[in-house]
Amino acid sequence: MNDQLTLEYIFFHSKPYQLFKNFLQSRQVKLLQEGVDQTNVEGYLVAIADDLDDKLSEEIEAYYDEMMALTEQLVTQESNEDEMNIVGLAVSLQDGRSVLASVDPEVLNRILTVVSSKELGQLVDAIVDAVENPDQQPLCKRD
Repeated sequence: MNDQLTLEYIFFHSKPYQLFKNFLQSRQVKLLQEGVDQTNVEGYLVAIADDLDDKLSEEIEAYYDEMMALTEQLVTQESNEDEMNIVGLAVSLQDGRSVLASVDPEVLNRILTVVSSKELGQLVDAIVDAVENPDQQPLCKRD
């Protein structure tokens, strides 16, 4: 059994993982283990010996912190890119069908800052009714 103490570093994005491995190799640090973590958390694992001098250990820790910041930035950026840039507003038609109207989420969010979702639903229903049952009379002549 191997009694050598190891330091393990986990990454949640491939780019910082690769940069960290390259950094370690440039410092002639032997990688004892590398690859996808086999636990329930998907990540990339790097393990090195825990017998490095203090200066190198501090350098590695500082660089790992940089890579964690980069990971956070990349993950946030990618999740923002993956966000929907359109939302669907449910519209119920008189024949019983329900359809989705495509709406810009920023516009819908701005609307919902001044009207309730119930009020918005009433407005949409009034528009659907006007489209499906056009009434050419002036408003003052309607019931």
